[in-house]
Amino acid sequence: MIQKNKFCSIILILLLFVTINILWAQNNGMLILDSKPRFIIGNYHNPNDLDELKIYKQNGSNLVHCSPDIQQTDEIYFIWDNKLPFPIYENMNYPKGCVDVMIHRADSDGYNFLHDAAIVEHKNILYAAWYNCPSGEMQESSLIRGRISTDYGVTWSDVEIIASDKEKKGIMYVPVVFLSHKGILYAFISNMEGGPDLVTKCEVFILNEKHNSWNSNGFITGPFLPNCSPIKMGNNNFIMAGRMANSSGEKPIIPAVAISHGDKLTEQWEVIPLKYNGKLSSKENPDFPETTVLVDGANITAFVRNHSEYPILFISENYGCTWSDPLVHNFPFASSKIYAGTLSTGQNYVLSNIPSKGYRDLLTIAVTRIGRKQFSKLWKIRDGYSNELKSGPEWSYPCATEYEGKLYIVYTSEKHNCCLTIIPINSLKID
Repeated sequence: MIQKNKFCSIILILLLFVTINILWAQNNGMLILDSKPRFIIGNYHNPNDLDELKIYKQNGSNLVHCSPDIQQTDEIYFIWDNKLPFPIYENMNYPKGCVDVMIHRADSDGYNFLHDAAIVEHKNILYAAWYNCPSGEMQESSLIRGRISTDYGVTWSDVEIIASDKEKKGIMYVPVVFLSHKGILYAFISNMEGGPDLVTKCEVFILNEKHNSWNSNGFITGPFLPNCSPIKMGNNNFIMAGRMANSSGEKPIIPAVAISHGDKLTEQWEVIPLKYNGKLSSKENPDFPETTVLVDGANITAFVRNHSEYPILFISENYGCTWSDPLVHNFPFASSKIYAGTLSTGQNYVLSNIPSKGYRDLLTIAVTRIGRKQFSKLWKIRDGYSNELKSGPEWSYPCATEYEGKLYIVYTSEKHNCCLTIIPINSLKID
């Protein structure tokens, strides 16, 4: 009987200790997860895996590195697997079997500036393109030019013009994204008039394969600038990430997505802004909120370039029709364009610069495990000056397409060269 009473006393003491600890935590800044299911991009709520959802704060400081520019809330979105340390860039490796190719050097034919490359596969041909200016960025004029490859990216054709101001109306074409759909190759290109970065419309061009020429098929939006290729969603609409201006002829400083009406790709798309709603603690909105998205059914994740090392994260749970406020997360990126997508294996990937010693000298690819949502492996694509390509040390603005078991990644070097890295998909698989 004495032993039984002793045991009960111990239990009561333990319960009292737990209760006191909970009360102390609530009054001293430690966040305790409740049992309410929450949408976390790392994993959907799993009662057997709560460790992935926890964030602790004590004495006003985070024990988890996360985006400081977003007003802190009760939850953090673990984009990077919180059970793994974020890699140190000195210890990063290149993917096995990757090959590097120089597609075009800007000083070879009178156009000294080159930036924001795009790539797509269409009917077993690779198309790469970029915007070119005679001297500096968006100075004098800007046109879209490109090359094609019929041998899996090993060699490239002479330069071809996709869009230019033939009638001298003062239109600058900046930048381009591609889409190959149902046997048609589309190029979506924003128009600028009146000065650099003053967006007026987004125009769609279609490749006339018989005559090997690009023809305008009109405008699909007002002042919207596309950043990434359109992705087909589960509701049969396409979503194209980019940024927009409030009015024609203004700078596109608002992150946004454009959504098609099914396959009607040359008709009007709906442009939906991603709103900060006063949640940026710095109160300074990014000047270049370039946007990319990951699509998972009705759930869309958007990364927006920020002026700090953490991009701004938004979530939509209804095919991009409405969006969350900015969310706190734990994946650092350098301030530069980001490009995200999904491999044929089902793995998500994201291409980005990450913080390093130099300026955009480290370009990387991160992937998820098959069937998982959190990123857990990171490789470098470019790191400093390349003797092989005779270019660098700056590498940025990636874009990618998958073709015949390989991921083809184009990017800019020094805003002067268009480069390509080819990575076998098998090299990106992780246990």
